[in-house]
Order: sequence, then structure tokens, then C-alpha cells
Amino acid sequence: MWKLGVIALMLLLVCLTGVVPKAGGQQGPVVTPRQGLSQDEANRDYFTDAQVITHEGQQLRFYSDILRDKLVLINFFYTNCPTAPPGMARFFKVQGLLGEQLGKSVLLVSISVDPERDTLEALQKYAWKYNPKKGWLFLTGNAEAMDLINRRLGNTLRLPEGHLRLFLLGNPRTGHWMKMLESAPPSSIVDGLRSLATETP
Repeated sequence: MWKLGVIALMLLLVCLTGVVPKAGGQQGPVVTPRQGLSQDEANRDYFTDAQVITHEGQQLRFYSDILRDKLVLINFFYTNCPTAPPGMARFFKVQGLLGEQLGKSVLLVSISVDPERDTLEALQKYAWKYNPKKGWLFLTGNAEAMDLINRRLGNTLRLPEGHLRLFLLGNPRTGHWMKMLESAPPSSIVDGLRSLATETP
């Protein structure tokens, strides 16, 4: 099992192949390859290759262009949030701690829960506040695609105000995922990502 000094800060630690954790400590669906499919193909089928658009205006496929072969740190946001989101402040600090790993082996992924209002223009203005470096992506897209992606990641409440206020850390290649509280220290989040990097399928 992962030897982290931050277990008390973790809401849930999941070590089952292909598990996507859900809110409230519930286990998410196990991505088990059907006969004749590889783990990569099963991942793409589950996480979907729905089209998304980044704050830089790039159109990408969610699994193939973002999740595949990367360690990922995921959070959820909406640009009309009236308060300063603590998760974004943590992401800003984490990107500094990751150094050269950011954008190469690790991606930070912020996913809109309100795509109808989170247009590309709104996304760009919002992202600008946090000065994201290459490797931190803010994602939006059409409502159907974003709703599917949110649900597959366990963010099932449709009201933006009720979005999942946790971090998802994942290594899709091995199928290992964990949740951490938004209040977790940035150094502990980085430790969690490093622990995922050492796991084997």
C-alpha cells in the first residue's frame, strides 16, 4: 500500500484496478476490459473521448488526449462561483511544486460543471486569474459531453453549486485512483501523485 504521511488528510484511498472514486467514500465503477479489449481500450470506453475545449482554445479528446499515459490531478469549477475556490489556490501551488513534471508526466485538469455559461471567453478570463502554466488545463465543452464526463468522474449533482469539492488523483494506466480533501497541503497532494507513479497495474 502507498506509504504516505498524509493518510489522515485523505478521504478515500482506492487501490482497485480501474476504480473511479465517488463522493461520500463510495466505490465507483470498475473498468474491466471486455473480452478482446485492452485496459487502454476499456479506459477510453469508460472515460469517453468526448470533445472538450481548453482555455487556450484547443479541441481535445478527453481520454486519448488528456488522461492517457499521464498522472492527473482533477478538480471541478464554475466561473460564476461567488467565492474564492480553495481548490484553485491549491492547484496554483501544486503547479509550482511539480516543476518540470508539469505538462510532461503530470497534468492538472480543472473541469467545468456549468458548460452553458462557461464559454471559451469566460474560461479564458477565469483561467487568467490563476496564471496556469503549460500542463494545467481548464476544460469546457457542450453540455452533453461535459455532463457525461462529470458523471463518469463521480460528480453527479447537476447544480453547479453542488459540485464535488474534492481532488481526484489518478493513474489511468494502472487503474489506481484516490481522493483528497481540498484542504490537503499542496506538498501532500504532490506526494499522492508520486505514490501513484510507483504503482504497477
